[in-house]
Amino acid sequence: MLDPAPRDPAQRFWDPEAQTMPPDQRRALQDERLRDVIQRAFSAPVPFFRRRLEEAGAGPGDIASVDDLDRLPLTVKQDLRDSEREAPPVGDYRFTDLHQCVRLGTSTGTTGTPTVMLWTRHDLRVEYECAARSWWRMGIRPGMVCTHAHPGYLYGGGLMLSGAYEYFGALNLWVPPPDTDELAEQALRMWMRIKPDVPFMGFALARFFEVAAKLGIANEDAALRIPNLPSGPPAMATAGAECFAFLAGACEQQRGGHIAEDYASVQAVDRSTGRQVPDGEWGDLVVTTFGRDNCLIRYDLEEACRVERTPCECGETTARGWWGGRYQDLIRTQGKRLQLFDLEDVLRALPEICTPSLEYVVVRPQREDAPLAVRVERGDGTGANGTDDRVAQLLRERLGVHAEVVVMERGSLPRFGYKAIRVVDS
Repeated sequence: MLDPAPRDPAQRFWDPEAQTMPPDQRRALQDERLRDVIQRAFSAPVPFFRRRLEEAGAGPGDIASVDDLDRLPLTVKQDLRDSEREAPPVGDYRFTDLHQCVRLGTSTGTTGTPTVMLWTRHDLRVEYECAARSWWRMGIRPGMVCTHAHPGYLYGGGLMLSGAYEYFGALNLWVPPPDTDELAEQALRMWMRIKPDVPFMGFALARFFEVAAKLGIANEDAALRIPNLPSGPPAMATAGAECFAFLAGACEQQRGGHIAEDYASVQAVDRSTGRQVPDGEWGDLVVTTFGRDNCLIRYDLEEACRVERTPCECGETTARGWWGGRYQDLIRTQGKRLQLFDLEDVLRALPEICTPSLEYVVVRPQREDAPLAVRVERGDGTGANGTDDRVAQLLRERLGVHAEVVVMERGSLPRFGYKAIRVVDS
């Protein structure tokens, strides 16, 4: 598990054969692996997916290609929860028995009841190999120090990320999520002792900036930096640990995330028809996994995505995807559809609310014609006079929406050690 073949640090890709495979050859591999998944759903059997296939009128030999996936119904997270409740302890949608697996985790539960996640040794190797492709694209090489602050224990993401770094050959510097100032300080002090080659970037970055400022620690000393990311929707990276933790990763061209198509089919789907939309258009992120022990068929993440298959200048031949945000965070107001990255692009242009970190929430409008209600904290050492008007003006200029902005004292809004809740209902 922890001994991949060594690579020449100067080579362009972690896995050149997989990443530069001719598209027609990769499609043949996808079709073969998908047929195996469908066959297993009937022969194992996997009751949940066998029922789904039979209800769609599909038998073991009827799904011959990824082109046939549109014939099959979508599965959402609530379906997995229901299966686990009705067929305890882990549901009837599993392709392997509980005791064939070597790792168990759960989802975070930030959007509902956590689901149980299972991995065999083979499943972990698939994830680690796909993660290694992403690290290599980013310029990371074995021997570097990489850090993160994902939760651990039952939550599966922390151990998955740690294992991926260790498999790759990086020194895994795993610090606690900054749920408290004390835990944040523990991480900051460690980063000052052992400086990561890859500065910390993650969901809790703002918390570390804030606590570093309280302690008088310079961001450079703690290896903190705001990532220089392009504006607009981010590159596709994951489909959730319950589906595919390391689904894709961006290259230096920053034209979406290259998808691990040898282990997944990614579709942008029109929810009303269940069919794939043309390349370049937005739809539901729907993923089918194969080539592993535990699979999911037509899993709808209930998030937005778009997919492009035009050639990329980096030389990788895989399709590329963009992530458009979770539908639960979608804000409909005044004839506009906004995601959080739309608002953050605007708010980060105002230094008076971004020092040492940007802290805000958006109240979901009860009516689409209502003003957008934004609560934002002032920066340390700055006054609030006129800031509300400047924020409102910028939102009007950049996004074309009328907003009622309330500037609050620093520390007024809740803090989160992992995924911050930015959209609230009241």
